[in-house]
Amino acid sequence: VLAMLTIVITLAMYYLLMGKNHVKKRKRLAADLKIAQEKVHFLEEKLNLLQTEEILDPSGNKRQIRIFMDGAFDMMHYGHMNAFRLARSLGTYLIVGVNSDQSITQCKGKPLMNDDERLTMVRGCKFVDEVVPECPYVMNEEYLAYIIKEYKVDYVIHGDDPCIVDGKDVYESAKKAGKYQSIPRTEGVSTTDIVGRMLLMNKDHHC
Repeated sequence: VLAMLTIVITLAMYYLLMGKNHVKKRKRLAADLKIAQEKVHFLEEKLNLLQTEEILDPSGNKRQIRIFMDGAFDMMHYGHMNAFRLARSLGTYLIVGVNSDQSITQCKGKPLMNDDERLTMVRGCKFVDEVVPECPYVMNEEYLAYIIKEYKVDYVIHGDDPCIVDGKDVYESAKKAGKYQSIPRTEGVSTTDIVGRMLLMNKDHHC
C-alpha cells in the first residue's frame, strides 16, 4: 500500500510540475506559430505585388506601384509606424488617408486627437509619401473609385484584423475591385490599449 501511495504521489507531482511546463511550452509554440504564419502571409503578399513591379507605363518606363491605406491614427504609436513601413515595402509610393473627426465619431466614438493633430503626425512619418485628409472611416464604392482614379492607386492595404462597422466589412468595395491586400497587424499595441494603460496608471497613482 505504501509503495502504491508513493507511486501515486510521484505521478501527481510529475503531472503538476511537468504538465504545467508542457502547457507553457504549447502556448509559446502556438504564439511562435502564429507569428510565423503572419510573416509567411506577408511575404506571399509581397511576392504577389513584386510580380507587378515590371509593368511599364505608356511611355515604356517602369511605373510606380502606388499603395493606399487609411485609418484614424489616433495617438500615433509604433503599431501605426510598422503598418506604414510594411505598406510602403509593398510598393514604391505610399498614400495615407486620415479619417475625419466626424466619420470616426459616427463609427467608433470621438478621437482623442483632432484632424490637424493626426494629419501632422502622419505627415511626419518617413514612410509616408502623401496624405489624404478627411477620408471617411467607411469607404463606399464611389469614394474608393475616386481615390483609385485620382491618386492612381494600385492596391488598398490594411491589417489582417477584421474591420467591421455596423455588420459591414469596411474594405468590401476594395476587395470587390481586386485592389485589396493585407499586412500583419502589430500585436500588443493599440490606441485603446494605451488609453487603458494610462487610466490604470492614473488610478494606481491616486490610490
